[in-house]
Amino acid sequence: MNRMLKPLPRRLTNRLHRVTRRLHPEPSTGTAVRPLLARAFTYPQGTGLLGPGTDGLLRAALVDAFTRDTESAEVLITHTLLEDLLGEDAHQVTFGQLGSSLRLVEALEDAIEHLEERALWEVTGQSAKPLPTLWLAVPGPDSDVVHRTLTTLAGLDIVALFKGPWPYGPTHLIDADGPRQFPALTSLLSGHEAINRLSAAR
Repeated sequence: MNRMLKPLPRRLTNRLHRVTRRLHPEPSTGTAVRPLLARAFTYPQGTGLLGPGTDGLLRAALVDAFTRDTESAEVLITHTLLEDLLGEDAHQVTFGQLGSSLRLVEALEDAIEHLEERALWEVTGQSAKPLPTLWLAVPGPDSDVVHRTLTTLAGLDIVALFKGPWPYGPTHLIDADGPRQFPALTSLLSGHEAINRLSAAR
């Protein structure tokens, strides 16, 4: 992907930080909010996942985002990665009937353009109650462009999990039976299990 990413003007970036703080306030002490599963693994500029359990963890993060009562999210993912995770039966899931929203894109570049548009929506007040974005992607050789995007749009609430090594933040090793760092936190899911849970949540 040969793409020169133009950073937002400084005045818009500064305003984005102010607007995001206003639209994403810290939960009050008395409010029990179960955060997105993916937040346990994320770093401000993205997190990489490696190992035989990587797909299982990405499925678990995807299912968690769509089967929760608190902290809904916009899930940003390419058609290819969604099919890789859920298999050819992915079309059986009616995502529109679930709690979070799904933003399917054709390529990594389309995902970046969508995030840039969201940033402008928030700055201009066109997005009154923005959801956090759970970005599941495979940056590969375009890691530098992805990192530049996350840095430029740091005011947005983006939870980024990447399949493969990530040179700009931590990379977690995910064993076949779960992540080493959080052994009791996550049950990995097969494609069949993920589809069953998503279908049952409708």
